[in-house]
Amino acid sequence: MLQRRDFLAGAAAAGATLAGAEPAAAAISYRKPADWDKLVAAAKQEGTVVLYGPSGDSFYAALVTRFQKAFPEIKVESTMGVGAQLVTRLQAERTAGRYLADVYVNGSTVALLGLKPAGGMKALEPLLVLPEILNRSAWQQNMLWWNDGHAPNTNLSFAAILYPVAYFNTNLAKASSFRSYWDIADLKWKGKVCSNDIRVIGAGGVPASYIFKQPSLGAPWFKRFFGELDVVMGRDQRQLIDGLSQGRYAVAGFVSAEEAATAIDLGLPIAPVPIDQLKEGCAVGPGAGAISVLDRPPHPNAAKLYTNWLLSREGQIAWQEETKYASLRTDVPKTNLVLAPRPGKAYVNAGAEQYGSLLSGIGSMVTDILAKSGKA
Repeated sequence: MLQRRDFLAGAAAAGATLAGAEPAAAAISYRKPADWDKLVAAAKQEGTVVLYGPSGDSFYAALVTRFQKAFPEIKVESTMGVGAQLVTRLQAERTAGRYLADVYVNGSTVALLGLKPAGGMKALEPLLVLPEILNRSAWQQNMLWWNDGHAPNTNLSFAAILYPVAYFNTNLAKASSFRSYWDIADLKWKGKVCSNDIRVIGAGGVPASYIFKQPSLGAPWFKRFFGELDVVMGRDQRQLIDGLSQGRYAVAGFVSAEEAATAIDLGLPIAPVPIDQLKEGCAVGPGAGAISVLDRPPHPNAAKLYTNWLLSREGQIAWQEETKYASLRTDVPKTNLVLAPRPGKAYVNAGAEQYGSLLSGIGSMVTDILAKSGKA
């Protein structure tokens, strides 16, 4: 998998959103809670925390190596993969009565739709004990970024990524051509557009749900994009990006940012549509940066310690340094980050359940649009 370090140079050259040296809010000195040492001792006694997390060396470094450096007495047993695959595995394990995992770190939507309804995740709020986590002013927009649509709160975002809605071939289009989402669906691109199949939860979910919720976009935008542009649909992200970079397409919608980053890093002529310049606004999603603790964790103290460490300033510095994705904490310096939100700007949280729950309906709508246009 592409490393975030490799992405930096290519993304900067291609005009991807990068945060510069934004100064962090002053770090406050917090006292540990009275029973913190007891928690640490109990976690060390358990000796293990089982993590189901995102695949890739940078994620492993952030979520496994850096925690074990902080707490060498506690081994992290990790199973890393795509969020949907991990949730499917967790569902199968739990159905068989095997409660193996302690902590899930990955995308929010698949966890909230696949695990929470069956009681698969613990209420997370009671497990947060560090004052530096509970202090809302330490987080962007002065809030904890809960993703749950209803109580209990079980899934919390700690990262923020501005996912581009589309990429363009720099030999066939210019960034200045895109000032509105409607410019991406302009009829001048007819026959020159490809798209990821957003009927499958994955790449493109954040911008798709945001577009659907916007009154000035919504279903009419999807009808234009999928119904009138002769869009070539696919699920193989590399093939879609290859077609864009080779000039078979001028625009690629809803494709994997990671796969696009690989192409950019290789110097291929593609760039993201600068989402912050689109007049209708945009949303952030957590990417793989949302956390839950599983119900019936085999190592409850280690799970609690791990969660508090990851959400602490120390844990979020580790996350940023290794992945180059922005933390939602305001006291972590925002330097040389990939697809980072602009400092001081308010964003919608499209990792929230109210957005993720739209995706199945959006998928059905796209199927109907394609059928009516003879493309099903």
